[in-house]
Amino acid sequence: MDTQFLYYKKYNSYVAPIDYVNWAFKMLENELSSPSLNILASLREPFNIFEVERYFENAMFELKLPEPSHKESAEGYVQYLMQQIILGNGNVIDTAYEVYKILQEYLDYDDEKLIVWYRISEMIDDFYYGDNVNNITEAFLLNVIIREANVQLEKGY
Repeated sequence: MDTQFLYYKKYNSYVAPIDYVNWAFKMLENELSSPSLNILASLREPFNIFEVERYFENAMFELKLPEPSHKESAEGYVQYLMQQIILGNGNVIDTAYEVYKILQEYLDYDDEKLIVWYRISEMIDDFYYGDNVNNITEAFLLNVIIREANVQLEKGY
């Protein structure tokens, strides 16, 4: 778990102690190290959230990592979601809808970028809940979603 993704979860109040521990492992895999990071990575259940968050804050300070803004954390989370779409992890259609919701709610994107995900969300709604006048198939929808996620990531989202 990268720092932006962790902060997105933190800002939206659904971060769990294990998320901090997973973040610590990711930092160690990236060859970063500090006393608090090492301790954080070594913690095991049952977790004390206050202890976990203290080690996390200390590790951020020791590593001199800046705290991302809410917008930066949302961008990181959207990038993560697009990677999950491409890898086929989880429910691709639900993930695409989540991308649209985050882009709409948190990020100030120009209409051109947002409109693509808006159209995808409309196709999803039509496929699941509408009359599906365009006869959208699940295979077609998955193809559109995966293709757009690839385009966005190639453009350096």
